[in-house]
Amino acid sequence: MASLGTAQQVTQTAAQAIRQRDGERLADTLRLDLGNTSLMAQLKSDSVQLEPLCGAALEEPYDEMMLEHFLFLRAVGAEDQVEAYAHQERALMCFHLVFEKDTSWALPALHALDLELRRGAQRADQQLVARGEKRCKLEEAARLLQKSFQCTITDRSPIAESKKWGTLHVINDLFQIYFELNNLRLCQNLIRPVELKSFLKERDLDAMGNVVSYTEQALAGDAIYGQQFAIAQLVTYKYFVGRLSMLNSQFDKAEAELTFAFTRCPAAATQNKRLILRYLVPVQMVLGRFASPALLRKYRLPFFVPLCRAVHRGDLKGFEQELEKNQTLFIQHGSYLLVERAKIITYRNFFRRVVEMQKVPSNKIDLKMFRRCLAAIGIDMETDEIECIVANLIYAGYVKGYIAHQHGKVVLSKQDAFPALADVAGGK
Repeated sequence: MASLGTAQQVTQTAAQAIRQRDGERLADTLRLDLGNTSLMAQLKSDSVQLEPLCGAALEEPYDEMMLEHFLFLRAVGAEDQVEAYAHQERALMCFHLVFEKDTSWALPALHALDLELRRGAQRADQQLVARGEKRCKLEEAARLLQKSFQCTITDRSPIAESKKWGTLHVINDLFQIYFELNNLRLCQNLIRPVELKSFLKERDLDAMGNVVSYTEQALAGDAIYGQQFAIAQLVTYKYFVGRLSMLNSQFDKAEAELTFAFTRCPAAATQNKRLILRYLVPVQMVLGRFASPALLRKYRLPFFVPLCRAVHRGDLKGFEQELEKNQTLFIQHGSYLLVERAKIITYRNFFRRVVEMQKVPSNKIDLKMFRRCLAAIGIDMETDEIECIVANLIYAGYVKGYIAHQHGKVVLSKQDAFPALADVAGGK
């Protein structure tokens, strides 16, 4: 927007973009650009009558939308973020009036307004907190973004010109807000309609005469009728869905979504790839798969190296030390509970090693032997406590067998006593 140096040029460009149905050009006029010094200086000096200017160049409701956008820029320049948010909110509401009846050409403008609304709400909330007031703008922004979501998700136009191709962009803005507000239960209301087969369904018929759904292909990044989701939006969507699946103990789905996000994230976006790995690594750890030390060091996650090694080897002492050392970090990342869950995997691997160390193979293991082996690595534990841990392992499916309490023994299944972790913890 640097070339749009004055309010007159901005309105003229917006009017031309609307006539030509050029969504990208219209979006350029609606982005926050404090580097546009000519425009910002003009707005600050109040040297132009904005309402007549917008009314002369643009039809309703675009004229009011642009007026509110200018007032938004002026308030941001004056560092009044609360007032700025109010203007951005009204600008988006004006746009909704025409967009819900329009076609997909205006999607870039919707995305520009949505993004500035979310960012403006974050700045406004920060300012409210600094004033000693209660933050509330992010919640207000979420309610208005739901309108954007409805405008895209309910569009019935043919796939080639459907506004549904803008849905992920809106969802990602809402994900950002819901995660920041820790209101994750609302995220499922966004995911469910997108992953239905009816989301992107065309009138084409397959060999059996059934209507074809393109939802799965679209969410895999494929182009459908010349349209496809931008890879940046797909990666962001998969990242958040992966985190939600992780929190719901759906580890197979979490791994699939986070792996997609990591592999499709551009190589140059190292910070984003690092962010994805912060959740993908503990998810894979619970499934019995471990990232290589080289990969973890490449993305500056060295604290996972000894932790993965400890879980894999059944090194309980090492696991406890690493968990305690990095506890604050995992809590900040929101992955502490998942990492802590890997402790039961460490116990499982420890007990498996003890069983494999027997000089005379047997499926009947004395609990006292487990106690001696734990003592050998510096962990003092009563037999009753060990029995409780083994019982939990059996109950959770990590070990097949039963406890002969009167004899103080664990009787393991003769076949597959230690099932593959992915089969147990997948959460399908």
